[in-house]
Amino acid sequence: MKASPKVKAFLICDQVIRSQDFKYSIIGVFKRVHAPTFPVFHARFGVYFMLGELNGRYDFTIEFVEPLEGHVLGRAELRGIEHTKPLEDFETGINLPGLQFMREGTFEVHLKVNGELLHVDTLQAIKVEPPPAPPRPPGS
Repeated sequence: MKASPKVKAFLICDQVIRSQDFKYSIIGVFKRVHAPTFPVFHARFGVYFMLGELNGRYDFTIEFVEPLEGHVLGRAELRGIEHTKPLEDFETGINLPGLQFMREGTFEVHLKVNGELLHVDTLQAIKVEPPPAPPRPPGS
């Protein structure tokens, strides 16, 4: 029986960039989406993850899930990844198109490996008051 990979890092961010020298830049790490009204569209999402103890061929799926209804708001997949050095960590980043949040609340981000749920993280969509209008200059 093959051991399950171990999650060493899992970050939700605006964007993941991989440079030519194989370094990752994780831009705009966050756990909350703030909006004055709902629905709201959040233009960019990225997920960076690092896994240990991989040895074989893997399919990875990231799903943004509305847990009350079970709706999948967005999905990205990496298929056919070969990693045969279990002592070396595997890392990657996935960028997704924007997501629309229909309501305020807690949403889940699932990492599935070969169809099996390996990791769940959460993301909050929070209603905030819009900033007040700037004061009008005298005489306008």
